[in-house]
Order: sequence, then C-alpha cells, then structure tokens
Amino acid sequence: MRLLFILLIAFAGIPSLFAQYNLVSEVDKPMSFGTRPGFAVSFPNTDKRLVEDTWTDFVKANFGAKMKKGKKGEKSAAECRSASVSANNFTLYSAVETIGDGAQLNVWFDLGPYFLSSRDDPRRASDTKELLTRFYYDVRRAAVGQEVKAEEDRLKSLEGKMKKLQRDNDNLHRDIETYKARLKKAEEDLVQNQKDQEATLIDIDKQRGAVEAARQRQGNVENERQ
Repeated sequence: MRLLFILLIAFAGIPSLFAQYNLVSEVDKPMSFGTRPGFAVSFPNTDKRLVEDTWTDFVKANFGAKMKKGKKGEKSAAECRSASVSANNFTLYSAVETIGDGAQLNVWFDLGPYFLSSRDDPRRASDTKELLTRFYYDVRRAAVGQEVKAEEDRLKSLEGKMKKLQRDNDNLHRDIETYKARLKKAEEDLVQNQKDQEATLIDIDKQRGAVEAARQRQGNVENERQ
C-alpha cells in the first residue's frame, strides 16, 4: 500500500515535469552562421518587446554578459559564464520573432567546438532547458506584472473619477442649499411685495381722492374768498 502511494506521488509529478520541458524545445534554425542547433521558447499572447527586455536582463543576471545588436535583429553576448551550459566561457546568439499574437525566443549557445544540443551534450542541454524554463516564468511574471499595472491604472482612473463625482455631489448639495435659501428669500420677498402692492393700492386710492379734491379747488378758484 505504501509503495502504491509513493508511485502515485511520483506519477503525479510527471505531467508537471513534462510540461516544464515542453516549454523549451530544441530546434535547428537559421542564424548568422547558417542553420545551427539551438533552443526555442514560445510566449503566446506576449509582447515581443517584453520578451526582448526580459531576455537582456536574464542574460546579464545569469550569464554575466551584455547583449549586443547584430544583423537582422539577431543579438549576441560574448564571454558568457554558466555551469548549466558549459564548463568554459561561451557565446550566445539570440533572436526574438513574432509568432501569431505572441513571440518566440530563439537562442543558440556557441561552445566553440559545437553549438549546444542534446546530440553533443545531453546533460547540459537538459540543464539549459531548465534554465530557459526559468526564463519563461520570468517573462510570464513580467507579462502578468504589466497586466497588474494596467489594472491598477484603470483602478486609479476609476478612483479619480469617483473622487470627482463626490466633489461634484458636494458642490451640487451646496448649490441646492444656496438655491433653497434664495427661493425662501424670494418667497418672503413675494409675500412682502404683495403686501406692498396692497398698501400702495390704498395709497393710490387716497391720492386719487387728493387729486380730485385739488382739481375741484382749481375749478372753484373764482369762488374762493380772499
């Protein structure tokens, strides 16, 4: 029973192991020296520039070398050092190409006598695949990082929009209170205006009487006694 349990655990790990190695494939592809054995790593739905930038950093961090531009988009790095690839210094060549909606890194390791492959050095080719698998996950982390940044930017934009809406809401409430105060004042002024009109009508009636009396006096000037 214990043996069966151990076997189940071992077999459970096999798919993930194969999945890792399937991320990196060995290829014979044309490069500046002709068709040579190399390695390819594909990145679906990934920007080519992101792969290039991440690869430049990876080469510097893992091989202690700086990438230099070559012909037709190919780049190289001399005096590279990595026990996974070779016991001696080596030169690597690489090119990133667009594949559909993604990108693919093609890399060749020039060890001097030959270009690294499983045919000439199975163990180091396997170690190099593990190394390039790490690079694959570096790119995936960087790609997801870009997605996180984009989502954070969208969140920041929405939060800014919300703050503006809240400010507008506060301003509108203040406007409403101002309009209410103005409306109350206008209603009070309207009531006072109505009272003033009524009082003025009375004054007009009185004044009409005064005018009429003055006219009558004017018409009876001759009859007035000195």
